[in-house]
Amino acid sequence: MSKLSAKKTLLLCLVVSLVLIVAGAFLFGFLGFNADSSSKDYMSVEVADNGSMVIDSEFRSSLEELCTSEIEGAGYKIGNVSYTSEASGGAGSLEFVLSGSVEEATLASFAQELDSALASASFGDSGSTFKDIGDISVTYHSDVYVPHYEYIWRTAIGAGVVLVLLFAYVAIRFKVGMGVTSVIAAAHDILLTLAVIALLRIPAGPAVICVALFALFLSMFFNVKVFGKMRQDFRLEDRQGLSAKEAVALSVRESRKGIFIGAILAASALVVLAVVGLIIGFDLFSFMLGALVAVIACTYSSLVLSPAIYTLIKEKSDAKRAERAKYNYASEKAAKKNAKQEG
Repeated sequence: MSKLSAKKTLLLCLVVSLVLIVAGAFLFGFLGFNADSSSKDYMSVEVADNGSMVIDSEFRSSLEELCTSEIEGAGYKIGNVSYTSEASGGAGSLEFVLSGSVEEATLASFAQELDSALASASFGDSGSTFKDIGDISVTYHSDVYVPHYEYIWRTAIGAGVVLVLLFAYVAIRFKVGMGVTSVIAAAHDILLTLAVIALLRIPAGPAVICVALFALFLSMFFNVKVFGKMRQDFRLEDRQGLSAKEAVALSVRESRKGIFIGAILAASALVVLAVVGLIIGFDLFSFMLGALVAVIACTYSSLVLSPAIYTLIKEKSDAKRAERAKYNYASEKAAKKNAKQEG
């Protein structure tokens, strides 16, 4: 592969990535990420008892009807009502999920009012109140959704610190050129992942921050693995005479199997995680899709983009080293002196 074709490879990679990143940033600027419908404010009122709801369906129906009347009478809208019981004869509970804008302070006050209403309202002809029969307790639950935009700056600062540490680690363990390449690749992988998520309209809530961090660390792992192979190969005697392009290309070719295996294992783990989340009722599907985009971006980066960047860096480094050796007069004089002494 000629030097011109190496530059063309890098140019093509950068053009493709730049187009996707700019398009994703443009779409994000106008529409933002596609909102995750499961990430929203969650306000509810829970009415639990000692088991009367479990053994007496009429009591449960009357209790639900009374609670519904009181909640709607207070101006709240009920989005969903769910009933759960631990076991036959055990505790039961009714949860009223509220929709619309609800303030936590007013909800806390209403929970006390509802508790008082259940303590005064009677059930049936016995004259006993709902609270007397069921030993009822009323609680409220408030989970206010914080948009992922609130985490952007903190995440960017954290990612910047990690990139600095990544450069220091790779530069010390391998070479400075490899450190520079790793940082460029990691930043590229994060931006490309987020851009594709915006373009494909994958639902993104706070989990998109986790996807960005996943892309960062996966990029680090793949690139360190490839550079480790390069360092090992460059020391081999049969690789000493190869040009930078040939040496890098050969090491990358021999690293493909390991990178592909790592990518397949990561993708499989993400699919299993999403299935487990589906079973236990925790939605991880959007996170899985975003993380799969990161797997593809990091695989492409470590096998195509990073080698193209490092090839040019190594070519310049090798050229400077050869130039210094060519004009190293001190070494030449030392060699002549040694030759005279041996003669």
